[in-house]
Amino acid sequence: MNEKPLIWTIKGNLPTESLTYETSWELREDYIKFSERYLLDGEIVKESAHVYSKKGVTGETVATSL
Repeated sequence: MNEKPLIWTIKGNLPTESLTYETSWELREDYIKFSERYLLDGEIVKESAHVYSKKGVTGETVATSL
C-alpha cells in the first residue's frame, strides 16, 4: 500500500507532497490569530485561520414581554 496522503482543496484532492505549507501568527492586544495556507505553484488552494480572543465574549440579556 503506497498511497500518498491527500488534502481537499479548491482544485480537488491533491497530494500533500505537491503543495507548499505556510503558517503565520498575528499577535495583537485583543487577539491571537494562527493561519495556515497550502499553495500550489504560488496559488492558495486551501487556507484556514484560528483566532483566540483575549478579551472574551460578552452578552446582554434583553427582557421582552409576550
